[in-house]
Parts: sequence; structure tokens; C-alpha cells
Amino acid sequence: MHRVLIKIGSFAIYSWGFMVALGFAVAMWVSSRRAKKRGFKPDIVLDFGVVVILASLIGGRLWYVVTHIDEFRGHWLDIINPYHHGVFGIAGMAMVGGVILGIIAAFLFCKVKRINFLTLGDIVAPTFLLGMFIGRWGCFLNGCCFGRPCNLPWCVVFPSGSPAGDQFSGISIHPTQLYEGLIDLAAFLILITLEKKGKKFRGWSFWMTFVFYGLIRAIVDYFRYYD
Repeated sequence: MHRVLIKIGSFAIYSWGFMVALGFAVAMWVSSRRAKKRGFKPDIVLDFGVVVILASLIGGRLWYVVTHIDEFRGHWLDIINPYHHGVFGIAGMAMVGGVILGIIAAFLFCKVKRINFLTLGDIVAPTFLLGMFIGRWGCFLNGCCFGRPCNLPWCVVFPSGSPAGDQFSGISIHPTQLYEGLIDLAAFLILITLEKKGKKFRGWSFWMTFVFYGLIRAIVDYFRYYD
């Protein structure tokens, strides 16, 4: 567990934020290559990525604030204040909020650019799974999104000071972050392999991505701890 990746004075780069940003960057790079092969200008995908990333960051922050509202009562400016407790940097994001607002932003982008949403979705959506694979390593380093207690050889004891360590001090728990990350990667590889086997209808890759992700969450949530 390594919550703060880099700290210079009061400036800190958090592992979760860095890995999520890296996941987005890799996903957009792969998407631009996929777009070029299908006759799209890579710039369209990069513009799309910037819009979706910004929307996802805002959505992730808002979802965290709503679900942890007690942390901000009486000091609401901490929601947007990048400097608090002697450290520069905003900590506290939620993946679900980022996904929801990101999809809304993607739909609006396609409307404005007059691009078929499902056509672009077929290009970009599968890389969401690749980005999630990288992002979940950020969850592991942060010690969030953790599992229930277990005694299997690969279970992990998180140190105190992390969400998992504070909840289960000295107790082995399922590393559900890694479960999801590895299954996300496997699903991405399966999906792009299936794409090559016969002609698919418009929207096939888009919808299959979320079918896969729904199944992944159903599996992982069986092992995950929820308060």
C-alpha cells in the first residue's frame, strides 16, 4: 500500500489519481489507434478523451462528496480546495460517479460533433476495460475498494492508515482491487479477439463492454466488503 506516490513539500501526487489518469491515457492511446484503423481521425478520439476525462474527474469527485457528505459538513470549500491539512492535492474520488458523468459527456460530445454514438462507442468502450485494469491498481495502492476477511494464501493484510487497514487491522482480506483489475484485462483481450471473428452490428462492442463489466462487478462484489 502506497497512498502517496510522490510528495514534494506540500505538493502530493496520490497513487489512486495517478493510476486512474494513466489508465485514461492508455485507453485513449489504444482508442486512437483503433479509430485510425476504422477511418476516423485520431484527433477526434483525443478530443473525445479530454472531454470524457474532465467529466469523469468531476463526476468522480461529486459522487465521493455525496457518499461521504459528513466529511465536508461545516467546511464545504474542502470539496474544491486543493490545499488542506498541510498537503496540496485533492483526495477522494469515486469510480462510479466518473463512469456515469463520463458516459453523459460522451453522448453530448457525439451530438455536438454529429458522430454516431454507437460507432464511436464501439471504438472507445472496450478500452474502458483496459483503463479499469490500470485504475484498480491505484485502488490497491490506496487501500480502498477492499474485500472481506479470508485466509487464502494470496489474501492481503493492509497497513493501518489505509481504509482497508483501519477497517480490518492485522486481518487478511481479499484483494478485490486486483481481482477486478485482472478480470478487466482478460475481458478486454477476449472482447477484441471476438471483434475479429465475423461482422458485428453497430454497437456490439459498446454493449458487450458493459455486459462484461456488469458480470465482472457481480463476481467481484461477492468478495468485496461493504459497510
